[in-house]
Amino acid sequence: MKKRPRWFSLLLYLWVAPVSVLFAPLAWLAKWTGGGYNIHSGVLEIWGGAVGAWLDRGLPFLGPANAFTVGHVVVGISPQHLDSSRVHERTHVAQFERWGFLFPLVYLLAGLWVKWQGKRMYWDNPYEIEARAAATSANKRCD
Repeated sequence: MKKRPRWFSLLLYLWVAPVSVLFAPLAWLAKWTGGGYNIHSGVLEIWGGAVGAWLDRGLPFLGPANAFTVGHVVVGISPQHLDSSRVHERTHVAQFERWGFLFPLVYLLAGLWVKWQGKRMYWDNPYEIEARAAATSANKRCD
């Protein structure tokens, strides 16, 4: 994959920043409650503690999740969960970079559209299909 110019990466971070900034404080919450955080490939990864327990119990409308992406922030149950879902979640990061702070609305509208068609809001959401396909493709390359 071709490396992006630094100025373009900065623009992408700014385009997504309104969403990322809202969720970055979860890093401190995770750390204070026994979890942790780290920067991995330009993304703030947060795991464990109260944040990991919240994911394990379930997100509203989605249920339990191994990891969840919001802008350039990925929250996971544990470092192992983050590692195993990295390709999937980085696809969501790329989707955020494409749509910017509008992505949560675009994602929701796509989910409502497929639900209106009688499909499943999460599993049939085109953004989830794209992320699962990327993960499947990456796993096949590793085999």
